Amino acid sequence: MAAYNAVNGTYSVQNKRLLTDYLKDKLEFQGFVMSDWWAIYDVEKSFGAGMDMNMPGGKYWGPNFIGDSFWGEHIQECIDKDIFPQERLDDAVLRIIRSLYKAEQMDDYPDVNLYVDTNTKENIALNRKVGADSNVLLKNDDAILPIKKTNKIKKIAVIGKDSMPTKFCSDLGCADGTLPLGWGSGTTDFKYIVDPLSAISKRAKKEDIEVVSYGKDDAKGGAEAAKDADLAIVFVQADSGEEYVTVEGNKGDRQSLDLWHDGNELIDAVASANKNTIVVIHAPGPVNVPFLDKVKGIVFAGMPGQESGNAITDVLFGDVNPSGHLPYTWAPREDYPTDVKYDAALQGGGEEKTQYDYDEGLFVGYRWFDKKGIEPTFAFGYGLSYTTFEYSDLKVEMKEDGLHVSVTVTNTGSVAGAAVPMIFLSFPDVVKDYPSRLFKGFDKMMLEAGESKITKIFIDNHDLSYFDIESMEFVKPEEGEYTVFAGSNARDLPLKVNVSANAGETGENGETGEADDNNNESDAEEDIGDLPENDDVKEVDEDSNDEEVTTDSVEEEASNTDKKNTTVVKKLVKTRTIRKCIIKKKN
Repeated sequence: MAAYNAVNGTYSVQNKRLLTDYLKDKLEFQGFVMSDWWAIYDVEKSFGAGMDMNMPGGKYWGPNFIGDSFWGEHIQECIDKDIFPQERLDDAVLRIIRSLYKAEQMDDYPDVNLYVDTNTKENIALNRKVGADSNVLLKNDDAILPIKKTNKIKKIAVIGKDSMPTKFCSDLGCADGTLPLGWGSGTTDFKYIVDPLSAISKRAKKEDIEVVSYGKDDAKGGAEAAKDADLAIVFVQADSGEEYVTVEGNKGDRQSLDLWHDGNELIDAVASANKNTIVVIHAPGPVNVPFLDKVKGIVFAGMPGQESGNAITDVLFGDVNPSGHLPYTWAPREDYPTDVKYDAALQGGGEEKTQYDYDEGLFVGYRWFDKKGIEPTFAFGYGLSYTTFEYSDLKVEMKEDGLHVSVTVTNTGSVAGAAVPMIFLSFPDVVKDYPSRLFKGFDKMMLEAGESKITKIFIDNHDLSYFDIESMEFVKPEEGEYTVFAGSNARDLPLKVNVSANAGETGENGETGEADDNNNESDAEEDIGDLPENDDVKEVDEDSNDEEVTTDSVEEEASNTDKKNTTVVKKLVKTRTIRKCIIKKKN
């Protein structure tokens, strides 16, 4: 899908260099490119640039524009005027049909039914499991969680409006009650939402634990409810969504990283009244946590959907051991390399644009924090468990097809739990002005208490490459050494080993490298230079057609290197499966 925004002054849907020269030609993408809804306002520039499908088709919103399109018969008119050739239309049609075959949509296609009841027992159970598994345990001092009556917990206070039933509103454009999802056109119409208070009360009854509640965000009332409880759980929230809806003064993006509804004041008051306070956060991303040292437990629950209350209750009471890990770095707003620009009014489109300069280059997320030596509140990949894990025996081998990594993970605690070993990589010294470490792979493995397992993670040659702006190719270094790190998050990487960039070389923890006892220290300050953002490209196997490409100018990407020590990697992804599919259907 092509985005609404422009790249280097040219709208994505009109950017031939991005859509055709790089995505389709250089990256050999075999699928089709569709527009975001109503992103197209012409035919010549968009269809000519390489767009294959105009969504939803009509010029503007509403039934009056069905059949009235910027494309339609205007495509043939452009062909007749030699604005673009017939082959451009043939290519678009072939890409769409090819994708239908790839997705097995051309045979035995079911009847369209928009009224299927999805509220099955299987889906309910899956929603609950996904919600529970997504919880990230950020703090658990004194093993305050999970809740057990044997821990002398006889009375729980559940506090905050976010613990209460959700108020339904159009496109979820409100924040009243527990927060299951953000707002906007991508929201769903929930048939029900389980609120935390109901779920906790039901589960506590099985443990013969009393539950009292205060379903408001008033600090004084929250403290009063908490003072006589053995444990206080404060539910707080922050919300965001799509810009066409404004909620409590927030037009899409949040105005700040503070909790909404005076959540910080509520937590401070409750924590002052009850030394055993736990905070549950429903939010789309990081929030400021001035209360970090005042509470014993913090769970980041994200936006968990309709089984919200059951999902958090499963974790609070230990029916599910939390295994979620942060997909971003959590820090104060001022520590990040970028910020949101708030325009007084939306721009009108056309040639009227708001300029965003990606001066941080490749150094986004944890890469920025490593470069600047900033200690985040919680690192990328951070997440606690009710058990503990130990990482050992890191082994690596460089082969012709890429880097093969194995590491042993042991559950050193007393209960079963899921570990998420992560692999980071430092590039050889011949690669200049590059992030000190890059996240390259992970696994999730369930381990019984005392059990050990070996996980194997493969890093292909493309992920061992960088984009060289002089050759305009992805390049894999031939000389020097990669450093492979293993651990549980970007700031907890106890194992490291060096391996030669040459195929056939091996390394083991303690041989070519040893455990790093000081991985929380970032590398020395480096100059950012003039480098734009570059997303990691994930491993793609032969049966996959998933490609991940950067939408910033490829010409300006990456870094300066020594050409003598490099190998050009021209084949980025394997597309043979799609081609086989077409040949098979033709025959």
